Amino acid sequence: MKKIKFLEYPMAYFNEVEYVAYLPKVEGENELFRKLSNILTFPDYFGENWNALFDCLRDFSWISKKGITLVHEEIPVLSKEQLRMYFDVLFSAVNDWKETDEHYFIIIFSKRDKPKIMKLIDDTECLIQFRILIG
Repeated sequence: MKKIKFLEYPMAYFNEVEYVAYLPKVEGENELFRKLSNILTFPDYFGENWNALFDCLRDFSWISKKGITLVHEEIPVLSKEQLRMYFDVLFSAVNDWKETDEHYFIIIFSKRDKPKIMKLIDDTECLIQFRILIG
């Protein structure tokens, strides 16, 4: 199963057996944390920081469906460093889920954003994980 997908129309994605969370346009780190917390129904203890985000993306015990899919309308508007951190957290969390785990986690982006993502992560360790995850 591909853990990262690029679709022509990501916001049209639907799968009735998955918990599908649609992330609209986001500007800024604080808004990103807030919107992710809302759409993925993070517990109240979510600390709105990168470590807490990783922890929540590796748990999902509060969601009853096995599959969790995070759909991005577009890449969040963040600084280059924040975007790298976001992708590192996302790709690390997705990669950490195993087939035998209680849940699986998929990330969907728009096809038009793939070159931007590739360029941004091209010089980071994140690229290795990314290439494995897209299959």
